[in-house]
Amino acid sequence: MNQPTIFYRGHAVVDAERRKIGRISDIVYDTNGDPEWAVVDLGLMRSSHYLPVDSGYMSENGDFVVPYQRDVVKSSPKAERDHIVDALTEQELQRHYELR
Repeated sequence: MNQPTIFYRGHAVVDAERRKIGRISDIVYDTNGDPEWAVVDLGLMRSSHYLPVDSGYMSENGDFVVPYQRDVVKSSPKAERDHIVDALTEQELQRHYELR
């Protein structure tokens, strides 16, 4: 993938039926410098949550489409203010999104 942060930031996140989940506010990179987790803001006065970047794709109209419904993203680990994903959070995210 290896897209710059600016490519994702600000784009709407939608599920497979094109229902809005939230908006990407930041990207967390892995140790190789590849985008790994999107920080998704779920709306005004709502918390931000992590979403695996590799799970989605950018549609022609600029939405980031993922195979998860809003409730799945909303129940994922919350993004801390510094957007640093530690080892424990990484494990929780892997388990939550059934990535391994």
